[in-house]
Amino acid sequence: MNEITIAGAGTGSPEHLTPEVKNAINEAEIIVLSPRFLDLIPKDKNIIILENFNETFNKIQNETKNILILVSGDACLYSLLPLAKKFFSDKNIKVLPGLSSLQILCSKAGEVWNDAKILSGHGRDLNTGNFLNIVERNKIVILFCDKKNSPDYICSKLKNFDDVEIFIGSNLGSEDEIFLHGKPSEFCNKKFPELSIILIKNHAIYSFEKKYIRDCDFLREDNIVMTNENVRAVILSKLVLKQNSIFWDIGAGSGSVSICAAHENLSIEVHAIEKNNKAVELIAKNTAKFHLHNIKIHEGEASEIIKNLPVPANVFIGGSGGEMQKILDYIQKIKSPVRVVIACVTLENFSQAYSIMKEQKNFEAVQISVTSSRPLNEELTLMKANNPVVILSADF
Repeated sequence: MNEITIAGAGTGSPEHLTPEVKNAINEAEIIVLSPRFLDLIPKDKNIIILENFNETFNKIQNETKNILILVSGDACLYSLLPLAKKFFSDKNIKVLPGLSSLQILCSKAGEVWNDAKILSGHGRDLNTGNFLNIVERNKIVILFCDKKNSPDYICSKLKNFDDVEIFIGSNLGSEDEIFLHGKPSEFCNKKFPELSIILIKNHAIYSFEKKYIRDCDFLREDNIVMTNENVRAVILSKLVLKQNSIFWDIGAGSGSVSICAAHENLSIEVHAIEKNNKAVELIAKNTAKFHLHNIKIHEGEASEIIKNLPVPANVFIGGSGGEMQKILDYIQKIKSPVRVVIACVTLENFSQAYSIMKEQKNFEAVQISVTSSRPLNEELTLMKANNPVVILSADF
């Protein structure tokens, strides 16, 4: 087959086409584009409307004529280029850059974007918790919007961020261009065109210098159990958490496992389940302390709550409240793979969990005995032993 050219059409305005892209349009034998770019193309050209991406690429895959695929913005920024590479060899693909709405918005806002975190909610699922975590931890975040993830929706999620300012651009480069600047709360009830982009500038970046949260970093309360940080490290390693996954922490106690998991994996969605009201309040306090938006806290009996939660990829059971059998029976009915880790302190819990876990794939049991130093007096130090913990892990 001949060469495939993927070219950035910029904003869709003729004046924003580069000379190189204009030449490519004139020389192409077939042009693939979305309907909004039809005015850029001479009437005598052979045009294929880009509707279903896979169907269109299948249609042109064996074409021998020179093909130009016209994409919005820049061809290397959230474009069809990665999908095209699945259908065509790299050696047959030529890429021509275009002016992106990101560049126009940054120019209008007077902001550099070399250190910006660039995200897209345009035709993509936007993990709100992960998005808010990113905003908290970056000076500038730029988001491509669509009808669902619109600027007003995004601003509604940011309205309580006192140190954030917003720049919104819609239909940039056209006669209907909109450019607004202000606080998120100003735009929550305003409607915006689908072709919008927002720049979020955070003047109070949250930074926690430690990669791992230690026990001394948490807010603590008497009589609320916390998993020892050494045991917690083993639990997290056994969970094998993956990006953008769902994690249930059952019997969350103080929430230390939930919070460390959410802190180390900002993209995951954590569901902390706990029936003790005081513990629930403590989880909320520590979640706020560490500026985490990817933790959802549920108060009540785990066997009932889990029936209404999204399907998990990972489950940790730190306390079952006497419902171990019910919880594991429910997990066994989940059709997709689930990685389960259980911490057992009592022999009764171990016995019940072991009888089920040993039948699962990749079963492993590890006993953790932690002994920590403590001063006896000004001159001497003793080693104090904690209760041993048996950690069971398996794939359901």
